[in-house]
Amino acid sequence: MSRIKQAKPETQFFPKSLMEKLACIKRYPLTLVEAPSGFGKTTALRHFFDTQVSQATPVCWHTFSADRPSASWKAFCGLIEGFDPESASCLLEAGPPDEDTLPMIQNILYRLRCTQETYMVIDDFAVWNLPVSSEFLMALSSHGGKELHVAVATQLLSGEEHNRIMQSCRFCLLQESVLAFSKADIEAYYRQAGVSISRVQLEEVAEITEGWVMALYLQMLSLIESGKFETGGMESLMRNALWDKLPRKEKDFLLSISIFPRFSLSQAAVLSGMSRTEAEKLLKGKRVFVHFDKENRQFYLHSLFQSFLKEQFSLLPEERQKDIYHAGGALAEQAGDRVNTLRFYYLSGAWENILSMPLTSFEIADIADENTKPMILDILDNTPFEIKRKYPAAIVPFTFTLFFLHENQKLLSMQEEIHNIIEQSNLPQEGKDALEGEMEFLLSFLEYNRIDAMSARHRRALQLLKGPATLINIKSTWTFGSPSVLYMFYRESGKLEEELIQMDECMPVYYALTGGHGSGAETVMRAEAYFMRGELDEAEILCHKAMFTADSKRQNSIYQCGLFLLARIAILRKDKVMLQSSMESMEERSRQNTEDLCRYTLDLAKSYLNLLLGNKENLPAWLAEGHINDKRLVIMTQPFAYIIYGRILLERGEYLKLVGVCQYLLGISSIFPNLLPQIYGNIYLAQAFHATGKQAEAASALAKALFIALPDSIFIPFAENWEGIKELLPATYGIEGKENLERIEMLSQLLKDSLDSICPPKLTLTPREKEIIELIKQGLSNKEIAAALYVSLSTVKTLLSRIYAKTGVSSKTQLVMLDL
Repeated sequence: MSRIKQAKPETQFFPKSLMEKLACIKRYPLTLVEAPSGFGKTTALRHFFDTQVSQATPVCWHTFSADRPSASWKAFCGLIEGFDPESASCLLEAGPPDEDTLPMIQNILYRLRCTQETYMVIDDFAVWNLPVSSEFLMALSSHGGKELHVAVATQLLSGEEHNRIMQSCRFCLLQESVLAFSKADIEAYYRQAGVSISRVQLEEVAEITEGWVMALYLQMLSLIESGKFETGGMESLMRNALWDKLPRKEKDFLLSISIFPRFSLSQAAVLSGMSRTEAEKLLKGKRVFVHFDKENRQFYLHSLFQSFLKEQFSLLPEERQKDIYHAGGALAEQAGDRVNTLRFYYLSGAWENILSMPLTSFEIADIADENTKPMILDILDNTPFEIKRKYPAAIVPFTFTLFFLHENQKLLSMQEEIHNIIEQSNLPQEGKDALEGEMEFLLSFLEYNRIDAMSARHRRALQLLKGPATLINIKSTWTFGSPSVLYMFYRESGKLEEELIQMDECMPVYYALTGGHGSGAETVMRAEAYFMRGELDEAEILCHKAMFTADSKRQNSIYQCGLFLLARIAILRKDKVMLQSSMESMEERSRQNTEDLCRYTLDLAKSYLNLLLGNKENLPAWLAEGHINDKRLVIMTQPFAYIIYGRILLERGEYLKLVGVCQYLLGISSIFPNLLPQIYGNIYLAQAFHATGKQAEAASALAKALFIALPDSIFIPFAENWEGIKELLPATYGIEGKENLERIEMLSQLLKDSLDSICPPKLTLTPREKEIIELIKQGLSNKEIAAALYVSLSTVKTLLSRIYAKTGVSSKTQLVMLDL
């Protein structure tokens, strides 16, 4: 029979064996504490650091919540910043961990420095929902901070994730068996809480809880209240032992705060109707279920309790749910929490509150993703016309979000309705004109990449607005992640010069609308056109002009296009210094531009250049494997990536695969269209067909490339592929194209000479020749080498002569000094 005198159920108990196990945190670079929710991971870690680590030792702690991945990554980098700001900055620039960024992140973490004993705690790691969670943990365990010890608390990882975690002397794994209470622990815990249980009761509670501390706590409450333990699952236990015993006021309060992933004391006070002191006392009284994040000064619910409350919340009458969401929306709005403001107002049905908010298009776009897309579409579709008419200024930026969500047809279908909303609104005519101007500007994006059509809308927008539009943030990228402006807007064969003139005439109108967004774009495009014709001086002059123009308005995406072009010019000029400077500057500029659209711009530019330079090993895995998709690149930029991937397949000799890829490339590059991918695609097809003996198809493909390119004197793509097409060119183009062919051949020879100068052919030694060099380095004579290799002395001398010829030296002494 249990004896309960002065029960203290909120007593915390930490088994000695658990604290001893957690001590491994001090010895390992990374300790992973993995167990289901309710095993007390967070509480145990808090106690460990409070009692087992000196208060003078830094302990940085972050508990993940259901934030956007970028926000979670920023929080993680913030932990690093406390002891290594430089690495934190590099990590932030690299972007959240995924299969593309992980190698870079691993490299940064390996170079990380921490010279003072420091602990970093990552709590609720599973909530982060990383696509490469196990790989990230392994990279984190390899960090270079000698005095840094990382503790990661997480719910159970999947079996597949476990398989990817390798045993390591830098990695300690603590699982639920370490956290589970033994019978002796249970007895001591209950006794310390003022509850003495019999041997039979100890056996019973140990069996039904399996040492799960949350279950032990709830069973203790049940024993105190009813004198017996509960049966059933966790939900039943939580309801019977805790929930049903709470006063109505506390239930209402907990249901209200359950909609928040995290909440402040002020928000808790408003929702509860209590003073801050009363609310804080209530929350601390539920400390088993309510945690406090000291770093952010916010409360959050234990995940098991939050799940339970979510179920209870769903049982409330619909009107009560809406009242709670509406109150939550007001509090989120006061706190500047745009995501939850929109979500709570939406769920409360108070859509008018959403439309009355002074949100800009880029603020809405910042929270628009696949998760919020149904909500935004629902608001646009089903908000009553009268409310839309009341808030016309909100409809245009909300509609702009459709462009980012790839809902262009939906955007077009709403055009007439938006016109009616504006026309029937109570705005003065000047205000109506301004909104019509914003709408014209928005619709111009749907005309991409028709320069004249886009500009017609820009001129109409400027006429109506009589000043800058509000839809565009000048800090955003202009190029959709492309490293080339010519690639974006060269769309009609024989009309490149006309398109360049259009850009010269149209961009000033766009600049007037946007405050200089994209400054320098028209100059870069003309510079690229000169380069394509092999007119390098003119190209370089305009390139520098464009870069100065871009920098005057901080248009980093245009500046990067200039750097990419400078690097290509440098290759043709044999200018190693300019090439290296351009590539280093591209790296630096990429770090400054962390927009999602520009995340892969550097990969595209560097891969193009490295393939040209023969550095096939320096290619990002996603591009080398052809993983070109919407996750990485918008549809406007994908064809540029296929130009690179096609070259990769060509270098590998995967001709049949190349044919399929090029056919796909020609399809997607005709959407807007983009002519450069069509030129390259047909050049690749010609080489693939030629290599597989299909000469008629090869000639036809090359003829198509020439037909597109030569009216605009686009020579460089052919020069870059000269060796693969030179046999086909005379037969394909005939005598009348002699001047063009000579120009292409001249540029190809210039490129070949430049590449030979910048990148001398790599020395290729046979395995036997490498063996001889190694033996020479060991000091062996020719005779000793012959004996060691079981060959004749004359064979050794013959092989040595070949080595001298390949390396350009004439003695063993010189040979030993070479770095081979």
